[in-house]
Amino acid sequence: MYVIDGLEHLCSYKADVTNRIYFGDTPIGKRYDVYFEGSVTGQRLSGKMHGVDYVLKRSDGIAELNVRAVLVTEDKANISVQISGYMIGEELKDTQIRMVTGHEKYSWLMSKIIIGKGKAANNRLELDYYYEP
Repeated sequence: MYVIDGLEHLCSYKADVTNRIYFGDTPIGKRYDVYFEGSVTGQRLSGKMHGVDYVLKRSDGIAELNVRAVLVTEDKANISVQISGYMIGEELKDTQIRMVTGHEKYSWLMSKIIIGKGKAANNRLELDYYYEP
């Protein structure tokens, strides 16, 4: 687990890449759609999450992340998840997470700053999400 001072651990996410579509080497970088699904575990948030990352790998080696996902909690609440950030090599850096839901139990997530740290290697994602209490 990664540790970030001043923030509280929200949950961990472990997922597998289920599909990858390559669109080629464009003038702005290599474009991929990376589909994933896995489990969210934590004391405040747990369930299953799946989605797609619209990745742009730039010529300087930095990958820009643009994720849209659905998190279905253990008690069947649907949460829309948007993630933006950067990846260098296998390390996910500077990821910012936005969660949106109409479910009353999880509405507190919409007013929180949530960030993530982790890694992506061998078609496996492992991340820890933190929030400002």
